[in-house]
Parts: sequence; structure tokens; C-alpha cells
Amino acid sequence: MEHGTSSEVEKCPESMKALPEFAGLRAFLRNHRKMMCLSFLCLCSILLWWPVELNRNYHVQDRVAWLNAELQGRSPQEILQWAKRLPGGVVQFSSFGPSGMVIIDMLDKLGLLESTPVVLIDTLHLFPESYQHVNNVTKHYPKMKLSIFYPKDFLKGEGSRFDESYGKDLWKNDFEKYSYLTKVEPTARALRFLGPAVWITGRRRSQGAQREKMQMLEKDAGRLKINPLAFWDLDTVWQYIHEHQVPYNALHDRGYSSIGDVMNTRPTAPGEAERAGRFGSSQETECAMHTHLARLSAQKAMGSNGDVLSEDDVPHLPCDACLEVDAQNFDEVVLKPKQDMLLEFYSPMCGHCAHFAPSYAQIAQFLGHSGDALAARMDLYHHQVPRSAKAAGFDIQSFPTLILVRPTQSSVKLVTYPRWRRDVNTVLSWVKEELAKPV
Repeated sequence: MEHGTSSEVEKCPESMKALPEFAGLRAFLRNHRKMMCLSFLCLCSILLWWPVELNRNYHVQDRVAWLNAELQGRSPQEILQWAKRLPGGVVQFSSFGPSGMVIIDMLDKLGLLESTPVVLIDTLHLFPESYQHVNNVTKHYPKMKLSIFYPKDFLKGEGSRFDESYGKDLWKNDFEKYSYLTKVEPTARALRFLGPAVWITGRRRSQGAQREKMQMLEKDAGRLKINPLAFWDLDTVWQYIHEHQVPYNALHDRGYSSIGDVMNTRPTAPGEAERAGRFGSSQETECAMHTHLARLSAQKAMGSNGDVLSEDDVPHLPCDACLEVDAQNFDEVVLKPKQDMLLEFYSPMCGHCAHFAPSYAQIAQFLGHSGDALAARMDLYHHQVPRSAKAAGFDIQSFPTLILVRPTQSSVKLVTYPRWRRDVNTVLSWVKEELAKPV
């Protein structure tokens, strides 16, 4: 421990040698050089790591945006190959719809299917044709490793027992609970079991609604969500299916463009949106807002822990003639309207809103043609009512809520639709009556 002592002492200033109080310091430096060097290196590491870690969450979206720019123009096959090189596991969640089947076929042709787990969420209420389709797919792709997850405490084919436990009309009377039991919880369980870092989906912009602006890559609850077909349209999907002889659900040949559960899926008419046939009816008239939002809060809390409600589980309620309102444009569009406005507050997760959606789309179209009023709507699943709305007198207690917003010289006059019947003619008659009254 004392080798080199004499040379080090010789290098010290004469003043230090002469002062006895420096003797202890010289001994400490001599005996703890290694420890001090290590401490210095640790301190440097902390100083370098700390600001990066503090800003990590702020820069996640920047990195995703950069990756989207880097991958722009790449083919879906190139995106899939890139995804498989990422650290952490990769999994594909699929309902075996057209887009999902294209991805499965691409993975197979790239030699990646065997190492990419495929997850199917079986709600226990799928069409018989859908179950047959799953059997056909497993035979067509023998290398596919399929994991099927069911509602908790239920097994394959126990749809009747599920209905006995929760009621066969649960999907109509309490869609949020039905969605949680049959999709959200099984999906969360699958994610916990498989622990993937990357999640492949078949979502496309052309499917509309919240998907219209999605990117190839998204950061979702700590996982990277990859949408290889984000920029494909439905025609391109089907062109691939036919060219490569990819198996598909027989229901597509009978007019079903998007297929979910037996009781809430219908064929779509020509010109309707691709997912318009999903979640098609409900006999109730409204969803209690606070109960509804409480469940959504619980679901979003799960999302913060990595258990997510996929956008594929959120119904698409099309309304081409509607002006979409959110918290950012609310003050300008609603509180400073340039004309009378019929505003709907709704949630796509509310079965009653789904039932009313086709009627409101017709109402919006009629008002747009007549010019009597502007039709708008605000999605309270994806957005929150701003404080300015509450201050202006908006009181939303249930879904759907219709409010006629009439501009005055200094503010707005609000008239809430008072009736339980919400058919097209009844609502339009009410609007006409209210517009005839002085503001």
C-alpha cells in the first residue's frame, strides 16, 4: 500500500509538507485512490443518466415520430422484418379478419410465423363460421403458434354458461361490462402471460374514426404497437388475399365486411363504412354517464399498467355529416357558434349510442342539406368535457345527450332534448320547433 510514497511526497508543495494537518489528507488520498476513482466514475454516470431518465417519457413520442419518418415508404413485409429484430417479444393479436389474415400470410412467407405467437380473443359468442375459419387457418398455416384466450373462468364453448352468469342481453344493457369481461380482461391476461414488447395489429387508416390519423408505429402503455397495413385500403387487402389464396371467413361472401359477435354484427349495405355493421342494436335508451365513465377510468387505469383496451374493441360509429368536437376546439366551435348547432355527447362504448348512431347520421345529413342547423358530436370516451363547457351550463348526465346550442349576443342558449324517443322524425320535429322560438 505504501509503494510510491516517497515520490508522491516529493511532488507535494513545501507548504503542505510543513503543515501537520495535511498529513492525514495525504494518507487518505494515498490509501483510497481506487475508491475515489470509482466514486467519481459513478457520479459521472449518475449525472449523465439522470437528465436522460427525467426526460425519457417526454422523448418517447419524439423517437416514435422519428421511427415513423424513417420507415415511411417501407412495405408491410419490410416493417414486419424490422419489428422482429427489435428487442423483446413480438406478438400478433388477430381476430382473423382480412387484414389480420394478410399479416399472418406475410409472416409465414417471410419465415417469421413460427417465432411470432398469434393471439385470438374468443368472446364465446363468435359465429359458427368464425370458429370454422379458425380451424381452416390452423390447417393452412401449420407453423402458426396460436393461443386462444377466453373470458376469465370460462372455457371453449361455454357461451351459454356465460349468458346464464351475466345475462344474455349484457352486451345491450351494459356494453362496457360485456366488453371488459369478453375482451379487455382476456387481452390483459394474454399480455401479462406473453409479455411482448411489440404488438402487431391489422388496423388501417381506411377503417375510419380514430384510426384515420394513426401512424405505422405507436407507443401504447409501454409497448410498441405496429400497424403494418396502416396505409392500405380494403381493396388492397382483398387483392392480396385473392392473389395469394389466403383463407378468409365465409361470412365475407354474405355481405359482412367486419365480423364480431353473433348478436351485434350485421351485413353492411353498399356504401356503408367498413365497420358499420358492428355493434348494431340496443333496446335501452341511454347509458348513465357516471357509471359509464367510472368503468372507462378503471379500464384506462389498467392501461397505465400495460393492460390495454385495444382500439379494435372500440366500436366505430360513422357520421360523415357531423362536425367532430373535442376539448381543443370546443370553445371556438360550440361556445362561439356562427349558427344554430345540434350537439350530441356520446361514447362509442355505450350500446345505446351505438343504437342511435345511424339515426343521428341521418339527422346530421338532413340538417346539413337544409341548412337549418349544424350537426356536431363529441366523443366522451376519447375526450373530456372542458371546464368552459360546465361553466357555460352544459350538464351531461347520460349518453347519448342531445343539446341544441343557439348563439346569442353575449353567449349561447342551451336546450336539452327532453324525450326518450330518438328516432329521426321525432328529433327533427323537436329541432324545428325550437328553432322557431325566439332566442
